[in-house]
Amino acid sequence: MSYFSSKFYKKERTINRTLNIDEELYMELERLSKDIYDASITKLVNAAIEKLIETENIQIYERKNKSYVSRSFLVRESLLDSLYDLKDKYGVSICLLVNVAIRNALLEEKAFSIKV
Repeated sequence: MSYFSSKFYKKERTINRTLNIDEELYMELERLSKDIYDASITKLVNAAIEKLIETENIQIYERKNKSYVSRSFLVRESLLDSLYDLKDKYGVSICLLVNVAIRNALLEEKAFSIKV
């Protein structure tokens, strides 16, 4: 494995998907993208989806304030294919799977930042 291949993903076809994202989650992604990481919101979302696919940690959560924003993301084709597999396996919509992925990633990020 080369140095660059250990740091960056190979080019892959991306598919533009418009998804309804929990507004609070989206605002936190914006903050991370602007203030913490050298990554776009789309890259953060792709990373969260990838982790969800690896772990299959699908814990549906209840939101009191059900405010969603509709946003377009360029999702890597392989991740989108795997999301459809999870959708079939668990009977959960793609939008909900992506929201769960983002929430899981943000909870992990928060836990990590508390430890550091």
